[in-house]
Amino acid sequence: MQCRRIIYGLPVALAVLFAAACTKEAPAGSGSIRFQRTLLVWLGGDNNLSRETAAKIAAINSGWIPERTACLIYEDTRDKGARLLRLYGTRSGTASAELLCEYGRENSASAKIFGRVLDKVMTDYPAESYGLLFFSHGSGWLPEGMLQTPVPGTSLSKSLGWDEGVQSDGLDHAEMELTAFAAAIPDGALDFVVFETCLTAGIEVAYELRNKTRYMLASPAEILSPGFTPVYGSSFRLLLDTSESLEKNLTAFGESYMRHVNTLGGDYRSATLSLIATDALDILAGRIRDMSPRFETPAGVAGWQRFDRPGSYGDTPALPRYFDLGQWMEGFSDPAQYPVLEQLLKRIVKWKGNTRRFLPSRNGFEINRYSGLTVYLPRPEFGALNEAYRLTSWYKAVYVNKHINVITSGRV
Repeated sequence: MQCRRIIYGLPVALAVLFAAACTKEAPAGSGSIRFQRTLLVWLGGDNNLSRETAAKIAAINSGWIPERTACLIYEDTRDKGARLLRLYGTRSGTASAELLCEYGRENSASAKIFGRVLDKVMTDYPAESYGLLFFSHGSGWLPEGMLQTPVPGTSLSKSLGWDEGVQSDGLDHAEMELTAFAAAIPDGALDFVVFETCLTAGIEVAYELRNKTRYMLASPAEILSPGFTPVYGSSFRLLLDTSESLEKNLTAFGESYMRHVNTLGGDYRSATLSLIATDALDILAGRIRDMSPRFETPAGVAGWQRFDRPGSYGDTPALPRYFDLGQWMEGFSDPAQYPVLEQLLKRIVKWKGNTRRFLPSRNGFEINRYSGLTVYLPRPEFGALNEAYRLTSWYKAVYVNKHINVITSGRV
């Protein structure tokens, strides 16, 4: 590993964004300057998203605000390996970037490496507020290897992060599971996490991160390439602006993305996004636990709102796993109980946006019900996945020690 401070070289087409002139400011790593906000951008692109990272960096440069903010970018690609960049302002008012560290080939889907970089950023760039923007593949809470094959056997998956430069557990790539990701973040360290990953706005993900971050902006469904890149130029500054409330700025960022998506046509006009506050998640879990829901697939679930596309990932069996949380809560509670849960859900989901359809010509779905969060619902066919679900913090909070009748056999 080499750690050095040199100007980061880019292709000629992007060179104008990386001028060498810099403003007078404390040297990186001095620990003496306290920023208003430090943001780590994690670009896990050692996979088929590798071609997108350069465009994201260029767009982020054009949208960054340098006033008392620090933006560090960890980029990992197939051909260049991993590196840590730092943005800084130039005398002309534009943004530039310097290369802080070259790590070579390493596993960007490793919680150990993620934790190492996060610790370095928070130590070297102390701030009043910290944020994380995480870009890679994703499949929410699912364990490594269980997106495509939710039953025992060799499979591919997308968890949180995907690195093709290394192997893991017999797979030709590595993934970072949700619990390991959360464990790498100190309690209370982050004010927000923006997930540019698929299938991440699930109650299981939010609950696992409830003590790690105040807010998360994420998608219950997939995020179509090129993701947030088209709005970084105009809206990235919202992630660093501390003159307005964090909730207002994260909402504005989400709205800018939805406005962009709604200018597109066909399958490209497909998006879901929600802003989730984590402070009331324990209250929600307690309320649901007191109502004693059963861990089983509810009758009539075939007609419920789903947010995945079974069979589109090479998955076998091709059955939906992610359903609307609000619809599930309404399904197991009685008419007098549901309004309490509904109000709690409104306290948690601060903003949400969606298109009317999602990938209609590619095994997609209509969006007729949208609470902003999904929930996993077990099926008899998913025995191994059901067992893995029992290890999640959400399952333990809602079902454990309540003598819940667990059903894993029989068909609905």
